[in-house]
Amino acid sequence: MGRDPEYLAFMRRRLAEPAAPPGGGVEDARRELAADLARSPRPPVGTVKDLVVDGPAGPLPARLYRPGSGEPAPALVFFHGGGWILGDVASYDPVVRALALASGTAWVSVGYRRPPEDPYPAAVDDAAAAVRWVTGHAAALGLDPARIGVAGDSAGGQIAAAARLRGPGPARPALQVLLYPALDLRAVPPRQPDPDGLRFPPSGVDRALRAYLRGADPAHPDVSPLLDPDPRGLPPAVIATAEYDRLRPQAERHARRLRDAGVPVTLITGTGLDHGFLGWGAFARRPAEAIAEIGAAVRDALRPEPPV
Repeated sequence: MGRDPEYLAFMRRRLAEPAAPPGGGVEDARRELAADLARSPRPPVGTVKDLVVDGPAGPLPARLYRPGSGEPAPALVFFHGGGWILGDVASYDPVVRALALASGTAWVSVGYRRPPEDPYPAAVDDAAAAVRWVTGHAAALGLDPARIGVAGDSAGGQIAAAARLRGPGPARPALQVLLYPALDLRAVPPRQPDPDGLRFPPSGVDRALRAYLRGADPAHPDVSPLLDPDPRGLPPAVIATAEYDRLRPQAERHARRLRDAGVPVTLITGTGLDHGFLGWGAFARRPAEAIAEIGAAVRDALRPEPPV
């Protein structure tokens, strides 16, 4: 279908905005992403509550979003994107609000340790600990411990998938939601010529990967979930892609491998969209539609089992 005219006009305006001067440090880049996401509205959600989660190296900031009042509620433990280095709970607030409202599901956004201060496996260890903590505190949070899943977008998708919580046990997620995830960290595919002639700024992803991995083997399945030799036992998945995202083939291959291993998968193809669309639902119809599709898939996947 390609980019529709309204969305294409939005992308042209977005890419025409002045870029940050090169050579800035990590904190400058973090502030730039926060300012970009802050342009999105923050719609009211029924309950928003800051939390502190016990992590393996100390407390982790988190924020609970509950759009409804029913208890116990299903929930997703969410890990934000930002190329492993950028992003935090506060900057991703508009994104998580949109996802919570679209799904009618509680979300717990967790701030994990980031490079260059804390390289791999810090973020993945934090993700596993956060899922266990939320599950263990489900009753106090008004959540259903049997319907707690894990979610992440972009780099956060890699973190969520790499936690590899499987098999029997209270911390095994009921669902994994991977939103335009990075799943093979051996190499970043090159950007292809854009069909609409859009010119994207350099991403800096190679530098981010070096900072994140810092010597870890990118071919290890704990780093690149796509290379997991045996995906059996993983939770059911909702996977969303973006048509013009160079990571899309990774997500599609991962969906096929999960299905071949008997894992139920809902694949949402973000037709006519680009990487990062979760932050753009307030500015164009097409990303808003995709967010609604993700919400519906999550809601259906976490629906309680009918009584026997």
